[in-house]
Amino acid sequence: MKEMLLDSFMAFGPSVNYLFQVYKFNNTKSSKGFSRYLCLVTILSHTLKVFFWFSEKFKYTLLVQSILVIIIQLYLVYLCIKFKEKEPSYDEINNEINNENVNENNNEINNENNSPNPNNTKMKRKLNNLKNVFDYKLMWKWDDTFEYYIFYFLIVALLSISHLCFSNYDYYSFSIGFVSMFLEVLCSFPQIIELYNTKNQRNISKVMVLMWLMGNSIKVYYNIYNNSPMQLIIGAYTQVFCNVVLIAQIIYYYFTDNIRSNEILANQINSNKIIFDVNATIIENVEEIEEISSS
Repeated sequence: MKEMLLDSFMAFGPSVNYLFQVYKFNNTKSSKGFSRYLCLVTILSHTLKVFFWFSEKFKYTLLVQSILVIIIQLYLVYLCIKFKEKEPSYDEINNEINNENVNENNNEINNENNSPNPNNTKMKRKLNNLKNVFDYKLMWKWDDTFEYYIFYFLIVALLSISHLCFSNYDYYSFSIGFVSMFLEVLCSFPQIIELYNTKNQRNISKVMVLMWLMGNSIKVYYNIYNNSPMQLIIGAYTQVFCNVVLIAQIIYYYFTDNIRSNEILANQINSNKIIFDVNATIIENVEEIEEISSS
């Protein structure tokens, strides 16, 4: 019974954990402060773990865990794009206005026969998205989920070919296991860096982070209990450390946000008080002038 509960937690716990972040996105309608690179590292780590499983055939529970985590991470990428906040620059606004004026003039001049074919437009857009996938400058910064899914498909295809060619070699199994462990250790680092840069912890689910810590602590015990490969045990220990760092960051920025909010509120109260005093002084002066003029 104990082993069955532990297996169920290990299989479904990590993916259920990310549902708290899904709820947070849908609640705040913003993904600011959440790192998309966390999704990238997590997806790559668990994809490698799937191929590692086919080489080592360790606990089946961990295979189910990785597949579910990959699915939820791809959905998180979709939500990051959907709720991405973008403030257009001055030049972009001017260009948009100019383009609208040009389009209006062109619509008046062009007849219906010159209207673009919708199918051709969609095809050009898809080809452009495919081209962006191979542009390293836009790596994981795309604005269309199609590009992320194409990228992931290419990664899976490349790993599948590598598995067919090298799965009989011991160094292949060790290498993908080690890289998977290394990436799993790095899962929290993109979020730590993003939080340091943005100082924004409002759109990060605190329940998710606490569940990370609890889940990784259980993962340490689970991997030791089931004699999992050493790569997985080391990775679990390091993840616990990273989770503690992330929690400390969130607590720190939570209190600094409150201090900043209180300072802004105090400044507003002081400015309103100054305005009120100035208005009262003006009224008194006006009343004195009226008394003098009436007398």
